[in-house]
Amino acid sequence: MEPPEKFPFPFPPYPIQTDFMKNLYVCLENGNLGIFESPTGTGKTLSIICGAIKWLVDHEENKKNSLLAEKVKLDIRINELQKKMESDWFFVQTEQIKLNTEKQAVQNKLDVITRQEEKLAKYKELIKKYKETNEKEKHYDKWKNSKSSDKKELESKEIDAIEEDFVDMNLILKDIDEQSNYSEEEEDGADDIKHSKIFFCSRTHSQLSQFVEELKKSPYSEKVSLVSLASRNNYCINPSVKALKNMSMMNEQCQQLQKKKSTSKKEKDLKRSKTSTSCPFMPGNQPLLIAEIIMSVRDIEDTVKKSEELKTCPYYSTRKSVEDGQVILVPYNSILHKTTRDSLGIKLKNNILIVDEAHNLLEAIERMHSVTVTGKNILHCYNQLSQYQKKFETVLTAKNVLFLSQLNFCLKKLIKVLGGTSKSHPDDKITKVSDTKLYGIEDFEAMAEIDTVNIFDLIDFIQKSKLIHKLRGYAEKYEHDPIVKENVEEKKGVTAFLQSLQKKDSSDVKQNTVIKPIDEKEKEQITSSLIIITSFLETLKTNCSDGRIFVTPGDTIGKGYLKFLLLNPAAHFSEIIQEARAVVLAGGTMEPMSEFKEQLFIGAGAKSERIITFSCDHVIPKENILTCIMKTGPTGMEFEFNYQNRQNVKMLNELGRTLVNLCNIVPAGIVVFLPSYGYEELLFKHLDSTEVLAKIRKKKSIFREPKVATHVNQVLEKYASAIRKPMKPQNGSILFSVVGGKLSEGLNFSDDLGRCVIVVGMPYPNIKSPELQEKMKYLKENVSPNAGTIYYENTCMKAVNQCIGRAVRHINDYATVVLLDKRYANKTNSLPGWIRRSLDIYTTFGSAVQVIAKFFAAKKKDELK
Repeated sequence: MEPPEKFPFPFPPYPIQTDFMKNLYVCLENGNLGIFESPTGTGKTLSIICGAIKWLVDHEENKKNSLLAEKVKLDIRINELQKKMESDWFFVQTEQIKLNTEKQAVQNKLDVITRQEEKLAKYKELIKKYKETNEKEKHYDKWKNSKSSDKKELESKEIDAIEEDFVDMNLILKDIDEQSNYSEEEEDGADDIKHSKIFFCSRTHSQLSQFVEELKKSPYSEKVSLVSLASRNNYCINPSVKALKNMSMMNEQCQQLQKKKSTSKKEKDLKRSKTSTSCPFMPGNQPLLIAEIIMSVRDIEDTVKKSEELKTCPYYSTRKSVEDGQVILVPYNSILHKTTRDSLGIKLKNNILIVDEAHNLLEAIERMHSVTVTGKNILHCYNQLSQYQKKFETVLTAKNVLFLSQLNFCLKKLIKVLGGTSKSHPDDKITKVSDTKLYGIEDFEAMAEIDTVNIFDLIDFIQKSKLIHKLRGYAEKYEHDPIVKENVEEKKGVTAFLQSLQKKDSSDVKQNTVIKPIDEKEKEQITSSLIIITSFLETLKTNCSDGRIFVTPGDTIGKGYLKFLLLNPAAHFSEIIQEARAVVLAGGTMEPMSEFKEQLFIGAGAKSERIITFSCDHVIPKENILTCIMKTGPTGMEFEFNYQNRQNVKMLNELGRTLVNLCNIVPAGIVVFLPSYGYEELLFKHLDSTEVLAKIRKKKSIFREPKVATHVNQVLEKYASAIRKPMKPQNGSILFSVVGGKLSEGLNFSDDLGRCVIVVGMPYPNIKSPELQEKMKYLKENVSPNAGTIYYENTCMKAVNQCIGRAVRHINDYATVVLLDKRYANKTNSLPGWIRRSLDIYTTFGSAVQVIAKFFAAKKKDELK
């Protein structure tokens, strides 16, 4: 199919948007691997929606028309053969059988399309009937359900009141051979996906919600079925499961509830555990919720609200909706992590994958598959497992005892690696703390002496036996056990709790015994340690050349840690490349594109001819952006904020004078990006002590990026308020931020919120970091001789480009970008194209200030016209 000249769009598109959509259409049609760059503020999301969905609609329509045309041709050929029956009946019958077989195959494909259309019609009818339901009936049902709920709550309290004096059978591991291979969590669905889908993923749920809002504005809001996939953390409406907070624990508990739909008489006779035996929201009216999801565009919050109204589970409903959905929204990890992808039933075969905000995709894959486990995690897990095994040793099967012993063996060896023993306490001091050591996977297993254990079988046991869930239940059941306060030294926390479990004889409990529940933090450590350790053990299954393990002892055993670092993200992307019809990486700043080509696509086994790139200019006119590289400050001192100069008092003073001058000429909001939180704090204290902040306050209200994420919105609101309603003689605000921090990505400083973006220095990562050195060494050996150095440079410039992109957000916006460091003069090719078109390098501070002053004077004059 050729791309259309015009695309349905909510308003006349800019030429660059039309170009974007045409190139995207061709990419999807030809099954390419695309890298698409469209600066923030150019309507990238809307262009993706209208370009990709136009292709999807055309593709499905073309597929149906092609099948119908093929069927007509086959009918004609069959009819023509009928006329030749008398002359050569054997040949005719042979050909007829062949053609009828082809026709049946075509008809089967058409039947799938017909059934899908009928299914959508049924969904529509289901919603219609629900809306026509008598309001009185609904009120009556609501009253009846509330009474029923009250009754159940009363019964639950009565059950909990029964004294528990026997072993809870639910906590005992069953023989893994007896475990059913079937569960709703692993439900694949017998049928393959019959129609093409677009999987759209981004980093956060808020960005996916923005996609939903843009789709609602598009011409396709009522023509496409959208499903927003998310975790139980976002979708679960069962209060008892949501209260667990830890994601893995929620998953385990939910799956367990799905398997407790029936209870044998023997189990009923036993005392029930504190957890309910099934989820009240399963199955509920799932068909109706699925219909609501498929027939209207909803984000996560809309779906949850509807599910609460219908009293049915939104998590499983959305998963079941994927089969009928056309556009599936998923966060990064749901697509890029194979285990998660498989558990959600996501099938990329012959479908489209679009990854938005893909500028940090390589780093995201590395982080997703890297795991850090502390000595504290290992000791907690070992003690808990030991207590569990001792408690149930007489009822566990031989095979389960074997695997538990293997797991304990591994934990003891890992504790030993960090300088402790199985009898150690997390706070025990290490006499001689050694440096971080680096190992390949094979070498680490040999050094730790766990190479005799079959890690694959061990992990399989942990998963199939639901060991994590059993241990969580065990910890919950005994969390209120007495903890003895000894006269010598009062023991607190997890160790005391675990030791208290050994005191079977009540006569051992002294008079000063208190009932002390574990605090939430300690309980979290107890229940999550095995989750982290299992993730670490899974990394040992990685190809030996693709990862490294760092062993870092601490001053105490608990503070030491083991870290697996993934060096080759392409290893986890190869299956995606092979299965998907087309993969598109999109972002506001995708340079350097060579990084994605070499380290991701080609590294994952793709052929270079399958890779295409597209980059468009900004919609903002050239005269609305001014970019200055300032090599010197007001007194002529050269700016070079390298590691050696960062604490240079003269340099700090020069920076202070520069900021004062810029605050005098730049109206409204200024955002200053600094290399690190440490440097931001150093600079702020210095400017305060030298009374530079007092000078700045005469023109601007001063704000700082908060270290706590929950405070970000509060600071931004105050920052914006001080710009909208400045207190005279002030004319706006200045915000001190950090490169790579909470404000450098995903937030908009449009219009007056960001009339000037200042980047101080070049935020290079710490070259002495052993992890960075190993990554650079790997790239040098596996990609090209200079790949490590290029990676180091790119890490810095990608972070700078993200900061720059915060300033201009729409066609009428205008801003200045000021780069304070002479080294930027040699890095201009690494800056975005739309920045380079208005870039000047200034060797004197006065000339730069003069140009900036003229720029804002001209803009003020334009606004007064």
